Amino acid sequence: MQTKRKLLNSQEAAEYLGLSLSYFRKMMMRRVIPMYKPSGKLCFFDPDDLDAYLTSIRISSQSEIDSEAERYLANNRKSH
Repeated sequence: MQTKRKLLNSQEAAEYLGLSLSYFRKMMMRRVIPMYKPSGKLCFFDPDDLDAYLTSIRISSQSEIDSEAERYLANNRKSH
């Protein structure tokens, strides 16, 4: 029985994120995404780290922004 490898190489990780390999390499150089370098040369990526990266860049919806603005205004009215 063959065990499935959990870590992805650079090409697989770029495809996983939907990015070009060249852009992904720029992200690697900037250390935007955590990586593993067991041999000091080849880089490997944990899909869980890639998922965490994707979900860390969340932009609020307009309704969430509106709700937050209403809460902010309501709290400021109470303090004046």
